[in-house]
Formats: sequence, structure tokens, C-alpha cells
Amino acid sequence: MPSVKSLLSAAALACLASGETIKITATSSNTFDPSTITASHGDILEFHFEPKNHSVVSGLYAFPCTPMQLGTGFFSGFSFNTTDGEADKVFRVTVNGTEPTPFYSSQGNECSGGMVGIINPSKNQTLADFKKRASALARSVSPGRTSFGGEIADNDDDSSNSTSSGNGSSGGKGGSSGGSSGSGSDKDGKDNGSVSLSVSIGALALAMLMAI
Repeated sequence: MPSVKSLLSAAALACLASGETIKITATSSNTFDPSTITASHGDILEFHFEPKNHSVVSGLYAFPCTPMQLGTGFFSGFSFNTTDGEADKVFRVTVNGTEPTPFYSSQGNECSGGMVGIINPSKNQTLADFKKRASALARSVSPGRTSFGGEIADNDDDSSNSTSSGNGSSGGKGGSSGGSSGSGSDKDGKDNGSVSLSVSIGALALAMLMAI
């Protein structure tokens, strides 16, 4: 049977290693807010959806509005239709690596209309360039209808039934996270409240471990 010391050690490591949750809103104005994301390995991207029925797909930088190779990346599907405020479901993706990864909505012509974003842009792979090339296309490519690469979960945000948060950011680093949250978020939409709670629990477990 594991000792109390080993259990506390495991709990401390788990809490301190937990990633941050980054809220990204697919807004009613057909933008992602924020549209430029800085994320670390293990962070969770939590996509929220406002009217109308948007989607989110991880794409290929070289070919805008085109999904990554089948079996890789992520796709939310079209299960988030709402007519007022945020949908009652969210799509969560765990970040695996830190390579630049563009994403877009595959609903109709939303991608070519500017509903795109990028995770961890680099000097040679920027949102502005990706958006410019996407604007020359007529439509985007959708990888089917079934979601993959993430999980659909209940929307626990208290603002899910509020009115639209307004225009999303169109480019560059940061942008508001959209909606309201009791814990607050930083300029990349990272949920500081949940991170602080995890760190506090981890610190408490470490303190108890040292006292044994």
C-alpha cells in the first residue's frame, strides 16, 4: 500500500505539472478571440462558440483553409449551434508540442473571410501571412462531420448565457478572451484562476510532504 508520503509527492507533482487553460472564442462576428495564441506543451485550448454554427480545424500553414493530414490535428465538428450567447458545449484540445499551428473555421467561407488563428507563430509563420493567403480562396475544406483530436465538454463558464462579447482580435499577439470570468485571464486568454488553484494545491502538498 502506498505511503502517505508517496501519495502526497505524486499529488504535488501532478498539480505543479498541470497545464494552463486558454479560452478562445469563435465569435458571432466571425473571428477567433484571441486569434494569436501562445501555448506550452500540456496547455489546454478551450474553444467557446457564439452564433452561428462555427467550427475549428487545425490547418496546414502552406495551404490555408485546408486541414492537417487525416488522423492528425483536431476538428471540433459542428455541434455548437447557438442563437444567443455561447453554446452550452466547448471543445478542448491538449497542446502537444510548440510548433506553429494555424486553425480556422471550416463553416462556409468563414476561413477566407478571416476566421483564422494561429498557435505559437514564428518569424516565418505569421497570422497576417496566413490570413492574406486564405482571403484569396473561395471556400475552406472540412475534414468530415465528426470531431477528433479533442473532447467536447459542458460549458462551465458563467457567461455562457450572456450576450455576445463583441468583436474579436484580428491579429497580432493577445486579444481579449471574450465573455466574463470570475477568475480573469491574461492577454493570451490563459485562465489565471485555475492555474493559481493548481499551484496552490501543489504547494500545499509539498509543504505537507516536507513536514513528514
